[in-house]
Amino acid sequence: MSEEYTTDEIMTVLIAREVNNDDIMIVGVSTPMVWAAFTLAKVTHAPDAIYHYIMGNTFVYEPREVSLLYLEMNLHRGYKFQTSAECTLEYLPSDTLTTIEFFRPAQIDENGNTNNICIGDWYNPKVRLPGCAGIADFSMLYSRGQFFYCPRHDKRTFVSSDKMDFVSGVGFKYGEKSDSGGSGPQCMITDLAYLTFDDKTKRMKIGSIHPGVDLDEVIENTGFDLVIPENLETTKPPTKRELKLLREKVDPLNIRKLEVLRGKEKEELLNCIIEKELEKENKFPKLLTSTYIM
Repeated sequence: MSEEYTTDEIMTVLIAREVNNDDIMIVGVSTPMVWAAFTLAKVTHAPDAIYHYIMGNTFVYEPREVSLLYLEMNLHRGYKFQTSAECTLEYLPSDTLTTIEFFRPAQIDENGNTNNICIGDWYNPKVRLPGCAGIADFSMLYSRGQFFYCPRHDKRTFVSSDKMDFVSGVGFKYGEKSDSGGSGPQCMITDLAYLTFDDKTKRMKIGSIHPGVDLDEVIENTGFDLVIPENLETTKPPTKRELKLLREKVDPLNIRKLEVLRGKEKEELLNCIIEKELEKENKFPKLLTSTYIM
């Protein structure tokens, strides 16, 4: 059974469902929705999964309530056990553990190639984006492949390969799987649909459309032709249990919503979150125990 939910909640739940129990869950920078999703997975179906925080570069086993101050406190303590590359390429026991990380690209094409460098001409860009970091390497090396999410499904993000301004993450380039060991793009989760990649053509394919969303809306907001299956499925909505855990235990301050809000609404929520965290007597985020799994 399910109940009413918001865009950030269905996306967070769908991201959580991708986590396996033996995963290393890489929490990137400014990705509270992913952090909330990984924590939801940890307290439901993946209790043995381990966090790896890019901010601070630490392995963490226990799940805690999502917090803006938590990573800041860890950095302040000087925790830095290893770099992200060391975690994923050297220290990770790949025979028993796998790595999952969700990227939020500025642009993505039909074959899962991504851009986080610039919008417009490289020499005179309209927008300078955060940069590539380790995406170029990791996009070809992850054994579980690449996972993407996008809070606003529109033609600015979903562009055809001939209109990509820059390629900083390699998907199924030329419609083929990378020969460097990675499994390639696996899925893209948006506010409209759950998208996969066709086994034969390696092109983006509709896996399911969210309840209340029309197929034409997905097509009109995508800058290339999607592979459309004969039997179009509807996304399984969040369950009451998933929503209860997410709202009451995992992210009661609604930090995940910062990724879907804009302008004044986002500013107001950010200020509210900071005020509530600073008011806490114990500012270290609450540990989530097995009590909440039941």
